[in-house]
Amino acid sequence: MKALGLLLLFLLELAVLAVGGWWGWTLDAATPVRVGAAGAVPLLLAALWGVLGSPKARVPLPAAGKHAFQAAWFVAGGGMLALRGLPLAGVALVVAWAVTVTLLRLTGRPA
Repeated sequence: MKALGLLLLFLLELAVLAVGGWWGWTLDAATPVRVGAAGAVPLLLAALWGVLGSPKARVPLPAAGKHAFQAAWFVAGGGMLALRGLPLAGVALVVAWAVTVTLLRLTGRPA
């Protein structure tokens, strides 16, 4: 069960990166800006995750701080979906993350 939960959590993290790229590409801007945003947003998100949110983060946060960062990160992903006209998908992303983290914690594996 833990392995499945960790796999789902990883896939949700990748989904936020993909949403960031899609959000950047669908901006109402000139093509060079859209191309830049489609590349820069996922890179920025990945850098933030690596520094603050990952299990091997470079900046160790207390458990509550790490959880708050991860929540904000997934809410940002959901918000980008909502801004592109998919609010239910945004809510589903955040709910899927919250349920997965809750189940992992109930099995004794902090996420």
